Amino acid sequence: RSCGINFENEEDLEQIIDILSPLKIAGLIPNAATIYNTVYEAALVSTKKQWQEGDGALPNKVIRKIMKELDLGFWNFRFALYGPDMMMDASWAAIKGAFSQIKGAKFFSKSFDKDTPIENVRDKLQAGIPNLQEFGLLNWRGGGGHLDFAPISPSTGKDAVIQYELARDRMNEYGFDYLGGFAIGWREMHHLVAPIFNRSDVDEKKRAKEVFGHLINDAAEAGYGEYRTHLSFMDQVASTYDFNDNAMMRFSERLKDSIDPNGIIAPGKQGIWPKHLRASKGENKS
Repeated sequence: RSCGINFENEEDLEQIIDILSPLKIAGLIPNAATIYNTVYEAALVSTKKQWQEGDGALPNKVIRKIMKELDLGFWNFRFALYGPDMMMDASWAAIKGAFSQIKGAKFFSKSFDKDTPIENVRDKLQAGIPNLQEFGLLNWRGGGGHLDFAPISPSTGKDAVIQYELARDRMNEYGFDYLGGFAIGWREMHHLVAPIFNRSDVDEKKRAKEVFGHLINDAAEAGYGEYRTHLSFMDQVASTYDFNDNAMMRFSERLKDSIDPNGIIAPGKQGIWPKHLRASKGENKS
């Protein structure tokens, strides 16, 4: 059963996460629970030019227009239930009861069996059906460029708000829309932010690189680290894990030197360089 809840207000985020986390821990939501903002969902089916002429982040009035025309919330929560109808009905009732305390929440669900055709991209994902529609995101600005900023944190509403406001403000500062959301686990939360840019536009590429570097540093200063990143930023991300005089990196480098002394295996991956490239971090090396 593919399920969703749309929430009208930006400020609902903290309450959404704080309600969701206990439900996830209790096992009422068995799959990956994801929450994406309006612009992320809109980017799957439309382009920025359809909503706004010129550059810069979308103003709130345009976001509200998108919400109305595409029947979206400011936050859009998607998940699935599996099993016998009796079990799914009981879980759905408990989930609806918990989220009903958020004003304006809209609930919907669709049941599928093996003979039912599935068309919607979100429904396909809940059913485990691979598709390429998610790549529509890359057409938002044209040019197909993107980076993924992916810090992790405890799954609390407070942490979600801190990370969201940090990323939103930086993205807007550099003229990019905040396209992102959260994937909620049992105890941890992944914040997924996608700076979308035109690879053929020199200025956009420059701004995308700059904002990404700031996001990494901003998150580190707030106590958050990334669990993955683009190759170009692996050294920077690795440098933020600097507890106890970079104990983790020193340990990783010692393992690297013992297991791969010639630096043959993926030199520089995750910021871990072989000894002969360590000082230069691979610069000007073939």
